[in-house]
Amino acid sequence: MIATIGDDGADLLANADGETVRILMDGSGDVDQSFRRAVARSADGDSIDSYTQLDRAVEKVDDLDGTRQRRAKQLVAETDGAGVKLVDELDDDGLRRVLDLEIDSADRFRTAAARKVDAGHADADDVDKFAKHADNLEGVDGLNSGPFDDFVEAGDPGNVQGALREVRRADEIGSENIRRMSLELKDGKQVKGELDIQLKSGRIIESKSSFGYRRAEVDDQFEKKLTTMRDHPDATFDGNTLEIRASKIGDPDMVEAKITEWETKVAQSSDWNNADITIEVVDESTSTVITG
Repeated sequence: MIATIGDDGADLLANADGETVRILMDGSGDVDQSFRRAVARSADGDSIDSYTQLDRAVEKVDDLDGTRQRRAKQLVAETDGAGVKLVDELDDDGLRRVLDLEIDSADRFRTAAARKVDAGHADADDVDKFAKHADNLEGVDGLNSGPFDDFVEAGDPGNVQGALREVRRADEIGSENIRRMSLELKDGKQVKGELDIQLKSGRIIESKSSFGYRRAEVDDQFEKKLTTMRDHPDATFDGNTLEIRASKIGDPDMVEAKITEWETKVAQSSDWNNADITIEVVDESTSTVITG
């Protein structure tokens, strides 16, 4: 077997469960070979805690059928111990959800998910939830260029949670109500502004972790989002609503005053086309909507 799994095979043979060795010996295709070698490398790496964890993951892969098993083996083959760790830490339902994901960039998501969990930027529950919400949003325009890219490129836990919040909120809204996600305003190749979710009604939904702690931050966000709504050819400005959803609001009274200030400013300024704009800020922690 050492010849089929590389130089790392000796430790694996000496320490893995007999059932694990039997499973790894089964199969002769390229995917099976790559899977065996990756498992052997993971046994000698830092991603997994024990051979018991490795045994569990290999047996879980063996219990899968058809496409799920092939995708699980490919995941491990591409990510070594990180893939083994993710397979082990996902429960059976979560593993099936992640492997069943069919939308564009699904393979890229699975690979990134394993590496995010290995790096401590996400846990298996985050990955499961993201896959569940993303699956419900299949076919929504902009899903890949928005939260999927945000998740894949996330360099810290905060960015992972931001991507997860956006797909959760989009799923709560319902794919049937969404025109597109990640509506970008570009000047050549430069992105000048972005809107998270555009509903079929035209309403714009922005997803935030927290909001309303500093006046300058509120002004900056209102100006950026309203400017993008005004200037983007596919967004409606006059008569439309900008809704910001946040997990927590710092100063509701200040936010209310700022909403009134900006609605009035836009209505009275030719620079803003004297537009009739409504701004709403939703505090999810209290289920309240702040208006002007």
